[in-house]
Amino acid sequence: MSDQPYVSKVDRRTALIWLGAVGVVSAADPARAGVVVQAAGPAGVKVQGYGTDPNLLHPVVPWPRTLTKDQLQACAHLCDFILPAEGSAPSASALGVPDFIDEWVSAPYPDQVRDRPLLIEGLAALDKAAWQVGASSFTGATAAQREVILAALPKASPGFFLKFRGLVVGAYYTTHDGFKDIGYVGNVARLSDPGPSPEVKAHLERELKKLGL
Repeated sequence: MSDQPYVSKVDRRTALIWLGAVGVVSAADPARAGVVVQAAGPAGVKVQGYGTDPNLLHPVVPWPRTLTKDQLQACAHLCDFILPAEGSAPSASALGVPDFIDEWVSAPYPDQVRDRPLLIEGLAALDKAAWQVGASSFTGATAAQREVILAALPKASPGFFLKFRGLVVGAYYTTHDGFKDIGYVGNVARLSDPGPSPEVKAHLERELKKLGL
C-alpha cells in the first residue's frame, strides 16, 4: 500500500458507468430512477437522480461526491489491501476504484442510500482502531499500524468489510486491466470464425452416437 496521497483518477461519467456495471438498480426500475432522497452530504441538501428522461447529449451528474479527503485516502488504503498491485496487474487505487466508492456512497438511489451509513461508519471505525494502536487517525497511521488494523478488519467489522470488498472487486473487474488480469478476451472483433475444435467435434459425435442420432 502506497503512502502517497490519493489523487482522483476517474471522471464522473466513467464512475457512473461503473455504478451501472456493479449493480445500480435505477436503469432496471425507472420508477425509482428519479426518486428524490435526502443526500448524505455534509450540507444535508436534497438531490435527485437522472430521472426517467436524462439528457444524453449534455449529461450532467446532478449530485456531488461527498467523501472527505481523509475518507477517500482511507478508501485508497483499504482498496489496495484488498487488491494490491501484483505482477502486471495494477492496484485498485491505481485504477481509481476509490473514486467509484465515492460515487457509490454519494448517489441518491435506494441501494446506495442504504449502503452509505454502513460504509461511512466502517471508515470511521478505522480511525477508532487507529487510536487503539497509538495513531492520530487511520490515514495518519504508519504503514505498519495500518497493516495491523486492516488485518483485523474482516473480523472486527465483517459487514463493512464484505460490502466494501464486493464493491472494490466489482469495480476493478469491469476495467480493461481487470479483464486482462483474469484473462477475459471478450469484446474483441474476429475477422473469421474457425468453428469448434476437432476435440469438441469428436466429443459431440460420441455424445450423439450415445443418443442414437
